[in-house]
Order: sequence, then structure tokens, then C-alpha cells
Amino acid sequence: MAACALAACLAAAAPASAQAAWPPLPGDSPLEKSPEANDIRVRTWDELLGAPRTAAQAFERRTESNAWGRWSVYVDRSGTGSGDAFYTVFSPERGGAWPQYAQGSWIVKRSRADGSFMQAKVFLRSDPQTFARIYPFGDRSLLDVVAYGGVLYREVIIPLSFEAVLRSPFSRVRQLTADVVDWSPFSPEPALYGGLRALADSIRPLLPGLRYADDGAIDHDGRAVRIADLGAQGPEPGLNCSGFAKWLVDGTLAPLTGSYLRVDALRERMIDWRGSSFTVKFEEKYDPFFGLDWARALATAAWSALYPSRREESPLAWDVSEPPFALIVRDADPVNGGGAYRPYSANFDDAGFELPGLKAVLFSLASREPGRYYLAQFSARKPVEPHLRTWFHLAALFPYFDTDGVFRVAVFESAEETSLDRIMGDPDYEFVKLVRMPVSGRFSPQALEASAAP
Repeated sequence: MAACALAACLAAAAPASAQAAWPPLPGDSPLEKSPEANDIRVRTWDELLGAPRTAAQAFERRTESNAWGRWSVYVDRSGTGSGDAFYTVFSPERGGAWPQYAQGSWIVKRSRADGSFMQAKVFLRSDPQTFARIYPFGDRSLLDVVAYGGVLYREVIIPLSFEAVLRSPFSRVRQLTADVVDWSPFSPEPALYGGLRALADSIRPLLPGLRYADDGAIDHDGRAVRIADLGAQGPEPGLNCSGFAKWLVDGTLAPLTGSYLRVDALRERMIDWRGSSFTVKFEEKYDPFFGLDWARALATAAWSALYPSRREESPLAWDVSEPPFALIVRDADPVNGGGAYRPYSANFDDAGFELPGLKAVLFSLASREPGRYYLAQFSARKPVEPHLRTWFHLAALFPYFDTDGVFRVAVFESAEETSLDRIMGDPDYEFVKLVRMPVSGRFSPQALEASAAP
């Protein structure tokens, strides 16, 4: 019995990948105050957007100014993007530079063959993964809204021709689509995430006092035990991913309850609440649902202690069960990426979400339900008979907006702080199930101490 295989938990300690080439920028405004350059697009229309393709491609970069500030206007000749198109960029100045993905930037895509308009990409935040895509649709236009690879809205009709859209401020687009599109996630209020950020800040300085150990946890009485048999660990005890999740949850509950959770209660199987008649016969030998049951038990204990009036009979009450977006992008290049979509699977009862959509799901959850963190259980089907889906790793994910309004996800797993890049880059993970967790005002976890041999 163990929620995380040793290899999976040790992988959690791997260093985070290098910073993305297009890092998000601080200092964005609420969307209703986002920089606008419609007057500049109109001013340069005849020699740029409305010009024949040969003349437009010969346009020399220049700086234009309006009430919002200075803008760099140019045709992108970097060679990025689709070879059958060219791109006209309108980017506001940020810190003496003009990032193509700065909030308020427009990138207009035209055909190299005949100069016809193909689409416009508008950046909603200074983050290459949050944008609106607008493209022609007869005498009207269509709008997609994309965040971190998730297509939140698809083919929303704008009752303006594409040329009219190009001459209009983006505020006009928002106004015309407000009955369909909820634009509020792109105007976050960082103060709503103060409690979550404080909890993460309380966890970090305590991590050096912890270590990883296969099948390790701290029981209610402070003993470092093996989860499988409750026997004492050796002279260098530690926590596996399940034991670390218990340590975290215990730390939020103890200031309220005065006690810590019992390992034997958390490891009870919830056979009546998940699985099927096929999986029952494999419970004893493989224990495939251990991680799922453990996370749901932690959630039930936490919500019951912090909100006793909200007691639920079902241990599934705190699952993230809402259906996700139906599509996900294949590519997120700031110039041309995101044009190709693929179907995104449903949110399955036990398996949850496909891993590639995780960041988009967390962004949506953080926007709708600020201040919560999530226990994430990762699963995959075993390559050998009987090909069981096994929940073998557990992590705590903290999605929040920092004080500069940048969306971030803190990741804690197996007594380490890692990164979402590590999680999403792990080839062993297929699906992720999320369980909501509440945040309390104080954090007082157990100390990891050596246990005497039994």
C-alpha cells in the first residue's frame, strides 16, 4: 500500500525546467483599462493593414504614440509563425521594450498569397498564453478566447466585419460579446489570494526539515510510521507524497482541532464510492485507488473541521467535477500558435482531466474560486495485464495571482517545492484528479523526528 511509487516521488524532487522564453510580465491593468491602439491602426491603415501585401510587407518599423503611450508598429520578419502568412504587430511599450505579447498587443495575420486577412490575436494579459483570437466570418467576425492552452470560448459571433473590428478598440469587442463571454478572469484581484500565498509562505521555510521516504508518514501521535502497516520507520524517517499531503493538511487543522489525523483512518478504502465490479478483485493485490481514497479522506477531514456546518455524506463532495472546456490548443507560440485545436476529454468521475489541460483548469478554478488549493492525484494505466488505472502520485497545487497580478501555481510534493513544468512534463502521468481544499489562517504541522525501532 503506497500512494506513490518510489520512482515517481523521487522524480518530484527533480529541478524545475528552465524559465519559459516568453515569461509573463507584471504590472497589467484590469481588462477594462487595457491599452488600446485602434486609433493607430486607423492612422496607419492605408500604408499597412489596408495596403496591398507587397507594400505592407515593405513597411518599416516605427514608433507611434497615443493617449495610452508609445507603440511599436512593424511587420514581423523574424521567421516565426506560418510560412504562408505575414504578421503585423502593434505592441505597447513596457519597461523600454515592446514585447509582442504585452497586454493590449495586436498581431494581425495576413495571407502571403493574396494579402487577405486571416486572423487577429489580442493579448488579454502580458502572458503569451492568454489571448483572444478574432477571424473573419462573412460580414461578421468570430471570437475564440484561450487561456493556458484551454479554449474557454469558441466561435463567439461578433456583429462587426473583420475590418470594422480592426478599426475598433477591443473594449467594443468585449461589449458586444459580454452576454456570452465572462471576461472577469482576466482582471484578477490579487488580494483575494492573500491567504493562499500566506500558507505557501508558511510551508516553504519548513521544507528543509523534511525528507523523502518511501511509504512514510507521521501518525497522529507524532510517530514516523510506514503507511502500509503502521510500523515505525527507521533512523532516518521521511514522508512520501501521501505522507507529505497529510503533513500539510494536519498543519492547517491542528490550530483549530488541537489534534492530528490518524493514518489508519485515512488509508481506509472507499470501495462503495469508486471503481467497478471489475476493479474490486484487484483491491488487495494492487490497491490501485489508494491515492484517490487518501486525498478524498484528507479533504473530508479538512472541510469538516473548518466548516462543520457543511458536513457531507459523500467523500466525493469536494471533487472538482465540473466539465472542462471542450478543446485545447496544440501550440502556444505568441505569434502564430494556438490556431490548431484538438478535442479535450471530459472530466471523468475518478480519473479527472487529461494532464495537458491542467494549467488551464487551474486558471479557471483560481478565477472562479479564489483562495483554495487542490490535492492532485495522478494516474495512468499500467502497461501490463490487467491494465489497471492506478493513482500513484499526489501533489498539492496552489493556483493564485501574485501581488503583481501574474498567474502562478506553487507545487508541493514529497517534501519538496517543485513546479508545474515538472508535473506537466512527466511522461508517466496521463490524468489528474483534483480535490478542493480549504485554507485556514494558521499553520502548525508536525515535526519529523526519528522513531524508535518497534
